[in-house]
Amino acid sequence: MRTSARNRFVAVAAALFAAMAAVVAPAQAAPAPAPCAAPQADSGAGAAVAPFKVWLAGDSTMANGSGTCPVGWGREFDRLFNDDVTVVNNAVAGRSIQTWLYESNVMSTKDSAGECVVSPRTYASRWADMLSTNGMQAGDWLIIQFGINDGDSNCPRHVGTTRYRELLATMGREAKARGVKPIYVTPVAAITCSGSTAVGNRGFVNETIAQAQADQVPVIDLHKRSIALYNSLRLCPNDGNYSQGAVGAFFCNDHTHFEAAGAARIAEVVAGALREQGIGLASSLRTTDPVPASYSLVAQHSGKAADISEASTAAGAKLVQWTANGGRNQQFAFIDTGDGYFRIKAVHSGLVLQVAGNTNGADITQQPDTGAASQQWRVVDHGGGVISLVNRQSGLAMDVWEKSTADGARISQYTYNGNPNQRFARQSG
Repeated sequence: MRTSARNRFVAVAAALFAAMAAVVAPAQAAPAPAPCAAPQADSGAGAAVAPFKVWLAGDSTMANGSGTCPVGWGREFDRLFNDDVTVVNNAVAGRSIQTWLYESNVMSTKDSAGECVVSPRTYASRWADMLSTNGMQAGDWLIIQFGINDGDSNCPRHVGTTRYRELLATMGREAKARGVKPIYVTPVAAITCSGSTAVGNRGFVNETIAQAQADQVPVIDLHKRSIALYNSLRLCPNDGNYSQGAVGAFFCNDHTHFEAAGAARIAEVVAGALREQGIGLASSLRTTDPVPASYSLVAQHSGKAADISEASTAAGAKLVQWTANGGRNQQFAFIDTGDGYFRIKAVHSGLVLQVAGNTNGADITQQPDTGAASQQWRVVDHGGGVISLVNRQSGLAMDVWEKSTADGARISQYTYNGNPNQRFARQSG
């Protein structure tokens, strides 16, 4: 730390000023800098000092996708970061780590070791471009997630466990050589149920973790964390129908690929892991929202409050109106989705309001938060704290059925008309 010249100058200046009996106070030296600390591993503390990129390499569960389904979690990742971060998603559907790296250079035949022949060993353009002078830069991050297609027994996707680790290590090493910080991620789980419990179903989990330890690279066990999420959302048991209910809202009509809502939840799981594990990239995540304020919703035609029937904490309990009593089952938190809609969470249960279909009169119930469109509501502001709520999926409004003023009258959905039984005073809890 070069401070000696400055200190000598300040000392001389101070002496000169004192000798001259100047009227003005003598200049003061800057505070001594703190001792230089030894280098430490990234802990996540501190804010990013310059814009940088987060590069993603993976398969369809991470890829952007070309339509409404499937959507990979990588498409939903950028919104979780501050404006100094740009996410570059180079994940490609159907790829193993080897076909992602070498594409058509991977042959359909195996060598004597049982690995797919790669000839020539020339990188595909996506990785070559990332390694070029215009690609990954010092200070960037690289998140790698493979292991789903790699277990294919046939070439070109087949990758043995030893070869998988070699390729993962190669990607990590080449990233580090450019000052890029890699993170390895185990493959996200599909939904497989053993009774009422979601269970593991992916290979290459242990190999990913072991290689991360060998390379001294942070690793996120997304396989384990995604299973925990599925269990918290009660996605099991499942009879194999992936198109209905909470499973249908999370997955495409299969057990592997995500709807946008499911992809968003997986992206949030990855972001949560960055924070929990103290990985440096977490310092550029958007600040976690504070605990949202809670409100009662008082129907304007009846003066009665929206109420989870009988204060039930069970999924499927219905929304009704009841004389306002300040109970927690009459308190709701509005959780901003970031695109003009809100999920409305019952404070007593932690479940969110969801419509049961797209037709007039369909019930509104509380359900586990999957982020589905049926759980998202647009606020129509009438002024004076009075609002209407229009469901994203159905386009219908929250409505006290048949304008009833009785305790226990059900609150369902109906074509929006702005009548008093569709208007609610949102009052702070």
